[in-house]
Amino acid sequence: MKGVFKLLVAVAAVAISVDASAQHIVKKRIGSYKESGNVVIAEASTTLAVDVVVEHEIFTPGVYARYAQKLLGTRASLVERDEYRIVEADVAIIEEPTHYVSDDERPDHNAPVYMGESPLPVDRISGAERTPEAAAKVAAEQILSLRRARLDLITGEFGEGVYGGGLESALAEISRLEREYLELFYGKRSISTESQRYIIPVSAEQPTTVVARFSAEQGLVATNDLTGDIILVTITPSDMNYPESDIKGTVAYRYANNAEVKVAFGGEVIACRILPLYEFGKTVMFLQPK
Repeated sequence: MKGVFKLLVAVAAVAISVDASAQHIVKKRIGSYKESGNVVIAEASTTLAVDVVVEHEIFTPGVYARYAQKLLGTRASLVERDEYRIVEADVAIIEEPTHYVSDDERPDHNAPVYMGESPLPVDRISGAERTPEAAAKVAAEQILSLRRARLDLITGEFGEGVYGGGLESALAEISRLEREYLELFYGKRSISTESQRYIIPVSAEQPTTVVARFSAEQGLVATNDLTGDIILVTITPSDMNYPESDIKGTVAYRYANNAEVKVAFGGEVIACRILPLYEFGKTVMFLQPK
């Protein structure tokens, strides 16, 4: 899996992250108290958002792939591909989770995938009486002919008076036709991406959580789908110095712990951040200021 993953360098606007190089202190007053004449009942809790971006690649070999090296000088793949891979991941704190991803809401990987392009072009050249190799040879000749026409247009040897927008249109049409013929040899490749967010309420009793599973054949799947390998979130609290507690105090503050949060797949870390988590911190009582 090495080389497959890339870490995101930024989080969503609602996210909070902490620099690991400094012991940044995050605290919140908790309990029942009055503020600006209003009664406030506050708790300190943390919710994580884990974002996973998956890339889906579909490759269909060209109908003349076996003749590509002989006629065009470059080997073409004969192997079909339909696979998923994780390309990005991130973890962050969200302030107010509004939606939880349930198994019923996970993507339907059996649904048709939008390719973004038309299917392989019909070979307009080959006829019923031609062998596949003969038809491939004619298609290769068409590619070379299109390339010569492009060169003639650019150098002014062909199409006298074709310039400006007309030249641009002619070159674009030549490129389109060439691309269609090349697909007959080198096939068609399409890539789509899917981003999924998983919401995790933090619990001190559960420092590790399986957020999803992933397989190269289906992409992201539910946590109970054993066809995929687990995507695991692991929380490791840090050693922090908190203020001394005054047992006679009546004002409570919850100090967050700057914990290391890792997202791993297949034994490899795909995202890692230092985040302030209240669940692994400490409650400190202070005297009510006069």
